[in-house]
Amino acid sequence: MLPEAATSAGGQPLRILSEPLRHARARGSVARIASSVLLVGVVLLILVAIAGMALGAWRFTVIDTGSMRPTLNPGDVAVLTSEPTGDLKRGQIVAFHPPGERQLTVTHRVFSIRRTGKAIIIETKGDANNATDAWRARIIGNTVWRESLKLPKVGYLAVWSQQRPIRFGLLIVIVVLLVGMLMGSIWRPSSR
Repeated sequence: MLPEAATSAGGQPLRILSEPLRHARARGSVARIASSVLLVGVVLLILVAIAGMALGAWRFTVIDTGSMRPTLNPGDVAVLTSEPTGDLKRGQIVAFHPPGERQLTVTHRVFSIRRTGKAIIIETKGDANNATDAWRARIIGNTVWRESLKLPKVGYLAVWSQQRPIRFGLLIVIVVLLVGMLMGSIWRPSSR
């Protein structure tokens, strides 16, 4: 006996509307598609960023101090691109290692350039600083890393994600989402 032909206790035919079920399936389908597109988009963005860094097209540096305010604020991420040292100009923002500080990367504005034979020596200054930096940085090689784009406040995520409990929690969230999507595709009722 079909559900449409069933009768209730009073003898009236019982009608079951299937329209709300169609809407619920459509909403679920849209949600699945949107979450899949979002997941694929995030994965592609991460792969492009990693590929660009591996190929030497760009680098990222998190701004830790306020020495470059208002141009670069603490928590911003500076996207650095490689530029030939011959194109280096006064006023550009560059990333470099100060003399004797191989572990420290400073991102400051070029205040002056002195070219001596093969060497290029730059004097730098942070926008918020009153005086130029105490050192003169020597550019080694044919290229320099120049700031070409700023990603405001993204650096806070990078610093935050360096904490072990946060990384573990993010890993758990990603695994739960992937397992949920997989189980949803396995247990999804087939459309007839």
